[in-house]
Amino acid sequence: MKYLVIISIIIFSFGCSPKMAPDADWGRQRWVLIDLKGVPVQQSGSNRDAFIEFSPSERRFTGNGGCNRLSGNYSIEKKGMVRFGEVISTKMSCADIAFETTFLQTLNDIDRYTIEDNSLFLKDGNKVLLVFKAR
Repeated sequence: MKYLVIISIIIFSFGCSPKMAPDADWGRQRWVLIDLKGVPVQQSGSNRDAFIEFSPSERRFTGNGGCNRLSGNYSIEKKGMVRFGEVISTKMSCADIAFETTFLQTLNDIDRYTIEDNSLFLKDGNKVLLVFKAR
């Protein structure tokens, strides 16, 4: 019986390990938005480029929408499936606020993801809506 308890604890510990979570590697880089609904996003190379940074241990994200800082939480039910919670952002007035509004609203439509060649593809079903590149 003692061995059963020890084995159960070991299995439980590995099962809850953040290193085994599908998003474990997401927090090691900044994900810069390069495509929004099939339209390439112009890059300036500055901190004003739209990006997301993930904190997998907390299942939270922060970033920039191109003008305003943003943050929120996300959930992963299983590998390949992701949902973003309510996104909050600062409310500065900007010239290209329509872009940022579309970006933030699109996060609400996301239910799936894939990662290929340092790119994160966020999708609604099989339709790619957002493409990020790791930087």
